Amino acid sequence: MSKVVITKTDNITHDAWLTFRAKGIGGSDAAAVCGMSRYSSPLDIFLKKTGRKPAEPDNEAMYFGRLLEPVIRAEFSRRTNFNVTECPFMFAFKEFPFMVANIDGVVTENDGAKALLEIKTTNSFTVTKDIEEGGLPVEWFLQIQHYLAVCDLPTAYLAVLIGGNNFQYQRIERDEDTIQTIIALESHFWNEYVLKDAPPPATSNDDLAALYPNSKSETISLPKDADEIVAQYLEIKKAEEDIKTAKADCENKLKAFLKNSESGTTNSGFTVSWKSYSQNRIDSAKLKAEMPDIAAKFTTQAHGRKFIVTETKS
Repeated sequence: MSKVVITKTDNITHDAWLTFRAKGIGGSDAAAVCGMSRYSSPLDIFLKKTGRKPAEPDNEAMYFGRLLEPVIRAEFSRRTNFNVTECPFMFAFKEFPFMVANIDGVVTENDGAKALLEIKTTNSFTVTKDIEEGGLPVEWFLQIQHYLAVCDLPTAYLAVLIGGNNFQYQRIERDEDTIQTIIALESHFWNEYVLKDAPPPATSNDDLAALYPNSKSETISLPKDADEIVAQYLEIKKAEEDIKTAKADCENKLKAFLKNSESGTTNSGFTVSWKSYSQNRIDSAKLKAEMPDIAAKFTTQAHGRKFIVTETKS
């Protein structure tokens, strides 16, 4: 197994880089393709790879992340005393060419061993907690294992700048079982969905909204098992309403205990609070009535589809 160079990345635009990346599965796609991402799904990646959905627009976080890469790379080298070089290439896995990698650096350890470097900047509380507890977000772990597979390396280092002033780094070893799983899932995704132009199953409301954004004025007959699903839906909806009612009842009883007091404590050590607050709100009805032109100027139209289950009356 070995990697091949797709393109040099230090002399192409960001848009050109995105075009090359769209021709394969990158490390940041790995968790979603494997069904393990909290932020994306296989269908979302499919829509991007097949041109049905544009890539995420560049934003300030992405811009400053790229801008800070040389600084973080240099700081990692200073703290570890390892030689670190930039790696301005996009690679593909020779055996599975749809697997691509664009790594942030090559590390030469003191004994001459090579490793890859992945650089991150973040402000996420969840990510910070994972890292400070010695772990990794699953999305980052699968991304790094994907890169280790493509680059045929045994080790990676993660260097992350949290909140602009908290620098952390850790060593990540190659996990062969995970890599084989990634290869199998990414191969299935690419061969069965992308190459056949057949969307993977929708797994979330966002997926369904992306697949079917607009409704047609028609009524169709649903499959036989739809009645069973409707019954389950209505049962869950009723239970949800009962839980909301029970929750409100408990809340009102506790408020009655508090009376005018802002907070109270229970014998077990719980604190219950019911604090006063004030909030400024725009009276949209009054604004539309008295200043319709201004109201219209700052009114945006929302689009979507409303889901309702009703019983047809004979």
